[in-house]
Amino acid sequence: GEGWLGRVGEAVVSTQSTGVKPHWSDQMPLGTQRIKIGSERGRLRVNSDLEYYVSDPDSFASNLYETREFELTVIPSGYPIPSLTSPWILDIDLDFFSTQNPFRPILGPHFMKLKNLFAFHPDGRTPEEQAERRRKQLKELKRMCKNDPELAGARDCVAKDEEIMELGGLFYAAQQTDLPEHVSSESEVLTMIGEVKGMLAVEETPVAVTIARSEGDAYSVAHSVDWIQKQTLGMLQKLWPVQQNL
Repeated sequence: GEGWLGRVGEAVVSTQSTGVKPHWSDQMPLGTQRIKIGSERGRLRVNSDLEYYVSDPDSFASNLYETREFELTVIPSGYPIPSLTSPWILDIDLDFFSTQNPFRPILGPHFMKLKNLFAFHPDGRTPEEQAERRRKQLKELKRMCKNDPELAGARDCVAKDEEIMELGGLFYAAQQTDLPEHVSSESEVLTMIGEVKGMLAVEETPVAVTIARSEGDAYSVAHSVDWIQKQTLGMLQKLWPVQQNL
C-alpha cells in the first residue's frame, strides 16, 4: 500500500499512475481515484476513502502536511491503457502473474478462521470514522491473539518462527491473511503475458522498466518464478528490442 504508492508519488514528476490488476485480485476497485500523499509525525501516509488504505492504520491519516495529490487508475488485465503522459515508467511485479500467501501453510487449519476474524467491511461512514472503527477492531483482535484460549493452536503455529515473532507474532501473521493469492498454471501465465503485451503495444516507449519479484518472502511461487521472469523478459524484448541480452 503506502510503500509502492508513496515511492511512486515521491519519485516522479507526473502525478498519474495506472495499475493493472489480474482477474483474481480484489484489493483495488476498478476506476480512477484521487489520493493524497503526505506526512504525519514524520512518516509517509495516505488520505483516501479506499478500503485498502482505510483498513490499514499504518497507511491512513486524514491530517497530512507536505501533501501532493496522486491520480490512480486501476484497469483489468487486457484492457487498453489510458493515454500515457511522456515520459513514463513501466513497473512489473512478477506476483501479478502468480502469487501465493506464505502465511497459509504457517497458519495451517487456522488460516481461514483468522482471515474471517480480521476481515473489515466498510459501512458507509466517513474515511476517518472507518479508520477509527478499524483501529478499535484491531486493538481487540490484538488482545485476542495474545490471550484468547481458542487461538492457542494458532499461536503455537507461529511460535517457532523467530522472524514472525519479532514482527508481532500471531497478530502480525493474521493481518496477512487477506493478501491476494492465486497460483497460476503455465497456460494462465502465458495468457496474461499475452494480454500485457497487447496493452503495452503503444507508441510511447517507457524511459525505464523495472521488474520485481518477492522470492525472499515467498510470495513469488518458487517453482515457477524464474520461468515467469524469462517469459516476461522475452515479451519485453519483442516489444522494445535491445542489443544486449536481457
